[in-house]
Amino acid sequence: MFEKEIKLYMFFDALGDTVRTGPLLWHINRKRTEDVKNHILDLLFMLRILRNYLPQNLDFSLMEDYIICHDLPEVITGDITKFEGVSDEEIAHVTCLAIDYIHEFFSGTMNFKQLITNYEARNDIEAKTVHMLDKIQSAIPFMKYQLEGCIDIDNTDIPYDLRNHPFIVEEVEKGHDLADVFYFWHRKAIAITDEECLKYGITREYADEIIRVIASFFSELYEAKKNNDLLVDYTDFPEEATIHNRNIKRIC
Repeated sequence: MFEKEIKLYMFFDALGDTVRTGPLLWHINRKRTEDVKNHILDLLFMLRILRNYLPQNLDFSLMEDYIICHDLPEVITGDITKFEGVSDEEIAHVTCLAIDYIHEFFSGTMNFKQLITNYEARNDIEAKTVHMLDKIQSAIPFMKYQLEGCIDIDNTDIPYDLRNHPFIVEEVEKGHDLADVFYFWHRKAIAITDEECLKYGITREYADEIIRVIASFFSELYEAKKNNDLLVDYTDFPEEATIHNRNIKRIC
């Protein structure tokens, strides 16, 4: 009865073994870095805690589907970036093959092809909103890694083209660390143009309400990072409740 659903569940579960490439390329000195399933769960949780602040007529169920599905092809392709020497054309090619496989193999469970295609094309305001949240989440791990002391931005093993990207060079020269760079870079994506308002059939005011919520959340995260107040303070927990917690130790 549930044969296809079980295979789909295990297919999704494999995202937990798909490490995000960014921390690998930056040679984060940490025993465990973020995997793709972490990324998806973080996005779902972010959407949930911001839901009360966003316009209530957004289709939150659709946004949850976008979050769950948008990186699903990476089970097959891996998390590829151009800084590994793979062209945009090749990334698009293998991703298309992966989407077709998922759509055909798991037909009847979810409309994966439509969901992923709509998300990639930002075909509706829900896809655009998830995309902006995705940009925030992509920066958060690096804020954490920076505060944990797990980043050496001058590590010679970092790909040359990545470390010497003009934006990164410029920001480092200003005295910014890698977490700052990720914040400034991804902050630029928190925007909805007038053309997109027409595309989505929404008013400028409606778009600005969404931007205000997402940008404010991102800004407060960054301020917490700058104030060294972003990490969980394990010492604040009830001591007796933590005696069996293996995580309360140095993790870098």
